[in-house]
Amino acid sequence: MDLKPTKPLSGFIELLPAQQRCFDFCAARMLDVLKTSGFNMLDLPAIERAEVLTDKDNWDEIETQMFLFQKGDTKMGLRYDGTVGLSRYVAGHLNDLTFPFRASQFSKRYRGERAQRGRYREFYQMDMDIMGVNSLSTNYDAEIISVIQRTLNSVSEFIGENAVRVGSRPFWDALFDYLEMNDNQKKDVFVLIDKKDKMGDADFAEGLRDTLNNESKENQIKSVFTNGYFDFLNKSDKLDAAVSELNEFMKTLELFGVKNAEIDLSITRGLAYYTGLVFEFKLLNHPELGTAAGGGRYADLTGKFSKTKIIGVGAAIGFSRIFVALMESGAIDLTQFESPVDVAVLCMGNENLSYAVSVLNALRDAKIPAVAYLDAEKKFKNQIEYADKIKTKFSVIVGESEKENQVVALKNMTTGEQQSLSVADAIKTVLGA
Repeated sequence: MDLKPTKPLSGFIELLPAQQRCFDFCAARMLDVLKTSGFNMLDLPAIERAEVLTDKDNWDEIETQMFLFQKGDTKMGLRYDGTVGLSRYVAGHLNDLTFPFRASQFSKRYRGERAQRGRYREFYQMDMDIMGVNSLSTNYDAEIISVIQRTLNSVSEFIGENAVRVGSRPFWDALFDYLEMNDNQKKDVFVLIDKKDKMGDADFAEGLRDTLNNESKENQIKSVFTNGYFDFLNKSDKLDAAVSELNEFMKTLELFGVKNAEIDLSITRGLAYYTGLVFEFKLLNHPELGTAAGGGRYADLTGKFSKTKIIGVGAAIGFSRIFVALMESGAIDLTQFESPVDVAVLCMGNENLSYAVSVLNALRDAKIPAVAYLDAEKKFKNQIEYADKIKTKFSVIVGESEKENQVVALKNMTTGEQQSLSVADAIKTVLGA
């Protein structure tokens, strides 16, 4: 018969056991930071109605971007980010939540785009949002950045140090108004700024010429990236307010203990989504990964679901993209994740199986990760080779003599040292190792 393919679909991730243990270990550490920061951990549905996922009416167009399907008369799709489901959730539970409301999600997302290195069709993302009704202090934006940095720092031995760059949508809105640009020009220049790092200075300048056809305006925009925002102080009240907001915000970041933070007005992000301060995190040891985390302020999270105005700040960490890339490149040392167990119980003969299982239960009751080789009739050589292959720290050997004397032979798999101990003393030795 024809054998079926063993590889997953393109853009879907499968990890080897050591990689998965590393993945889970890092996730647990990072989620612990979110829990200690007071975020409510949400587990929202992976499937939403198509009308929730998009405002577009062109089914063919959105079908190329998302995984969409139909059951009966209902069109639905897999979530592509955490924000849409969160906005529906908050709008549906306005009377049940206390604001400011802190929400966090760690779940798989699905995007029907072309799979390529670092861009998957199924991936884990870690989200955090703080939301308020009608208003929300920018102090919460600083808190989000602080929490992201703490989250990344919790696994710094694997990913290294990080830095955050802060941008301002209000600054650009104020500058565009000061320069009397029309809506189309604003949109096109925003796109150019967003792509500036990848374009290079020459292409960026050419794009500005094509869009604005005004040398004075072009030079003023370019001066932002050479002189900063200082040239635009006292030009308009809106510009002064935006600059003041940025300056005060950087001071607030210092209060939260945020390190390696700087203003970078080339950061714009989600042109149709973010409305205030925006930010991006980079891994200093791994610039090839691009943005590790990013987010910003949004003016109306639940507008399509509720008349109540929810203002918030949100961010996401590209969890799968970071850790899969680092593991596959060898940048993360996986040796400490080679084995899921500390002890392998080896049983010499079926007549000793009941005692071996009692030892196994005692180890597990003591919270020691342990497995047993239950093919008790296999030769000792086969069993000890198994313990060696799974990289266990200790082997507990149970034979007729051990059963009769209610002891075990505890072998250190690193040093080869072996000693006869009571079960209780064996447990103490393993826990103390």
